[in-house]
Amino acid sequence: MNYNTNFFTKFITSIYDIKVFSKYAKEGIFRSISYAMLLTLISVLISDSINVYRTSSFEIMPFIALIINNFGMKFLNLLFNCLIVAIVSSIFTLFMKMIVKYIALFSLTIYAATLPLIIQMILELIKPNIDFNTMFIIGTLTYVVLILKYIKDEIISNMN
Repeated sequence: MNYNTNFFTKFITSIYDIKVFSKYAKEGIFRSISYAMLLTLISVLISDSINVYRTSSFEIMPFIALIINNFGMKFLNLLFNCLIVAIVSSIFTLFMKMIVKYIALFSLTIYAATLPLIIQMILELIKPNIDFNTMFIIGTLTYVVLILKYIKDEIISNMN
């Protein structure tokens, strides 16, 4: 198993390339959670920096406290939303007649959450008082179902 895929490669390919998700899911839950941590940290740093710039009152200690607080909240929110998507996706795997380990499905969901997380961050910067969690869950679920369909089609084509 090749574990040399770095964060930025995963980040870029998770946005557009559904062929790599099965490989990333095989790397394990620890690597996917560490990917989610880095993704959340970057997201929080960008959004908090922009929000502090808007208020133009930068002080280092309150800024660090804001980042730590928002990181914890966003990271737990991301994991919880991915858990919801993984549970619903497991129901879709039954309809697709696929057998997928739940841990692999959860890892796949974390990587599939990259694009919806970027879109959610942009929308929350534009409209900060609106919660876009539902959009995130639906977007991630759609992406996961498309990935599962691709994986199933690839397995069928390899059998022939």
